[in-house]
Amino acid sequence: MNIISKFTVGSEEGIDRFLVLKQAHLNEIYDNLIDPLTLNTYIENELDRRTAINDLNDLRTQLIIVFDDEEALGYAMIRNTFNQPTVLEDKRAVCLSFFILSGYNTQEICLSLWHKCLSVTKNYSHWVELPANSALIPFFENVGFTLAGQSKLKPFNLSSQIMIRQNN
Repeated sequence: MNIISKFTVGSEEGIDRFLVLKQAHLNEIYDNLIDPLTLNTYIENELDRRTAINDLNDLRTQLIIVFDDEEALGYAMIRNTFNQPTVLEDKRAVCLSFFILSGYNTQEICLSLWHKCLSVTKNYSHWVELPANSALIPFFENVGFTLAGQSKLKPFNLSSQIMIRQNN
């Protein structure tokens, strides 16, 4: 395996890779929980190319994709947002969207993606919202995240956990 995580820009190739991964992410979260027709409609709306380009051109957002050679295995989206958990209210914090394709959720792949995120956010606190049954929860616990509360993932109100990692 030749695992490497790279920052990705809004190029045609970068957007294509991101949209493929995001579709897989949404399918993994909601498959067998949401009516297939409703899910397909939602995914079609969420995978809008123009919106993805605009997101990646926003200076408050960074995308990192983890690869094994040239195969994209997952991504992390780093966002500076104004909405953050109450416990982080007075802190500089970033929100992470973190996804690894099922079957590739290994410590090496997760750490590669996490370390690349940390390379630009080490002076920030972090938070992530994950489905309550996410296979990534133990990884985040191992790198210092703690449970900050329960929530509901929009738009289908699935149970989720909000985890934080405070910068000291």
